[in-house]
Amino acid sequence: MPEFPSVEWFDSVRQAANTDPDFRALGTCDAAVGVKVGRRVFQLNFKAFQCTGVSETDEDSLRDVDFYLEMLPPRWKAFIENISAHSRADPDHTLNTLDLNETEGILRSRDAYGLNSFLRYHLTIQKFFDSAANVETTY
Repeated sequence: MPEFPSVEWFDSVRQAANTDPDFRALGTCDAAVGVKVGRRVFQLNFKAFQCTGVSETDEDSLRDVDFYLEMLPPRWKAFIENISAHSRADPDHTLNTLDLNETEGILRSRDAYGLNSFLRYHLTIQKFFDSAANVETTY
């Protein structure tokens, strides 16, 4: 059972997403997405109809991604547990809702183009995380 956060966990979610026809049906996504969990940083690479890779990296690399999502570990845990409980994020726990409802939001980007990429691909990124419902997770 993979532990969150880890490359193993993100890779398990990547495999679940890539085999889900509903993920593929959302269309192409070409983006490098950062995920910041406390002090740990991960990069998810999306190309065409799949997530092509996952890696752990450092905070400096966040300047090279299109955008990144940042939450403290307890918030990430609540997000993932909500997905597991409902097989997908409920309306109060989507990435979009979390960004709008958090004091400082969860979405970060170095420029407006990155923010635009999130708006363009947010359904694919959400579906990626919703695939965590198929991954047994420890914390």
